[in-house]
Amino acid sequence: MKTKKILAMILVVSMVAILFAACANEGGTGEYTRPENDGNSGPDDDYPSANYNNEDFTFLVIKHSDTTKDYYGGPYIDAETYTGAAINDAVYERNMAVEEKYSVNIKMREEINGEPAELLNSLYMAGEFNFDVIYGWGYKLGKCITENYFADFNDLKNVDLTKEYWAPTAMEDLTIDGKQYLSINDISMNKLEWAGFLFYNKQLMDDYNVEADLGVSVYDLVREGKWTLDTYLNMLSSVSNDLDGDGSITKNDVFGLIDGNALGTFASGASGIFNTVKNDDGTYSLSIYDEKVLSIAEKVNAVYSNSKYVKDYEELWEGADASGYSDMWEYARSFFVTNHALFCGGSAYLTSEFREMEAPYGILPYPKYDENQESYYSEVSSLASIFAIPSTYRTDMSTAGPERTGMILEYMAAKSNEILLPKYYEEVLHKQRLDSEDDREMMDIIRDSVRYEFTDMMGMESFAETKDKIYEKPSTAASTYTRAEKKMTKELNDFYTEVLTMSSKDSSEG
Repeated sequence: MKTKKILAMILVVSMVAILFAACANEGGTGEYTRPENDGNSGPDDDYPSANYNNEDFTFLVIKHSDTTKDYYGGPYIDAETYTGAAINDAVYERNMAVEEKYSVNIKMREEINGEPAELLNSLYMAGEFNFDVIYGWGYKLGKCITENYFADFNDLKNVDLTKEYWAPTAMEDLTIDGKQYLSINDISMNKLEWAGFLFYNKQLMDDYNVEADLGVSVYDLVREGKWTLDTYLNMLSSVSNDLDGDGSITKNDVFGLIDGNALGTFASGASGIFNTVKNDDGTYSLSIYDEKVLSIAEKVNAVYSNSKYVKDYEELWEGADASGYSDMWEYARSFFVTNHALFCGGSAYLTSEFREMEAPYGILPYPKYDENQESYYSEVSSLASIFAIPSTYRTDMSTAGPERTGMILEYMAAKSNEILLPKYYEEVLHKQRLDSEDDREMMDIIRDSVRYEFTDMMGMESFAETKDKIYEKPSTAASTYTRAEKKMTKELNDFYTEVLTMSSKDSSEG
């Protein structure tokens, strides 16, 4: 972003007396707590000020040439000027507030590179780690952790990672041996934009008496904690109509669900079951498979494997002319838009594809396992871009370091929560016709329930492969797990050991 020169000059004069004020505050989770505003000062007064001499604060944004859209990054880091577009203008206003408060220039360096490890290695070897924050696909950054490219977020100063404009519940999933090398906050909307949930077609819900047979609003089911896996499966398997009378249910008929691969692996995470559990000593144990997982997989497979009720993308793609669509994925989801499916799995990002949908639609979190489950869980895609801090602080800016990085990220996230998040709700919900208070409430529930699958975020491919096989064929789940157990254990233990070794080396050098 270009510095606003007149405002910056005024700011510099007014801030000379408070150069680097409060930079010595302790950082990390639990060590520094942002005070509550007492009502006698402006909200910005809760955040310490500093003067960073109009030096650059740079985000390295790693995009990927293998995508037809910027699916997993979003336009949330930088904006050059006001354009009249709500998200762009909110980003610009937020960045301008940061620049004015800290006399700093927010910059974005964009790289098109499918593998961050290769890019970061080349930059590191060339001595060009001249950026303050890295932003890129989650699992690809996760694979870089053991290369020691990233600093621990807990080492930042003036940061309170427990604040809701970070993601405290999700961060529990990404802490390794007390270290947090990846993080997300409201600077990006990705923790909301790529949290998994369900779209549902309200017209089909009425046409096929689905909600009427329940005797209660599906929104009320969610509110009352009664939105369960059994209820969901019963609903989607109650809709199957051979419109053209050819004796089979094809993509031109009406069915219950459009799903990416028709395996339903969401159900483990939505039931509070993750691929690993963290032990009291910081180590990890496998939890990807047990009798409960088998029961869930059997229930889900009985419905998802029946093409009368569920269509996966490959079936929808078969013989398709996808001209007129951005890609084949958007083409597949168009069958939800044209009233062929009661449900469609997805996330908030996809609402832009439903602008022309004539029928009303709504959103729901993925269901609980049963009513005894305390919370809903919404897993964020491991492809969604996330933040990391370079392990080597840049030397081309005299003010660079953990104090500056922490102070700017904290304030920038808070201002995003104040400025960008409401605009995102307005643009994604209201203007995409998700304009009811019910849907806003559902989005709040989803946002408050986000979690990350640790093994997915760390790029441990054997876990995803095993889970797919368990859900694809529950009858052989036990043998599938037995065959994969050794490989998964090794992958997990090797990763953990490498992180411990890396942390130990850093401590001895420090």
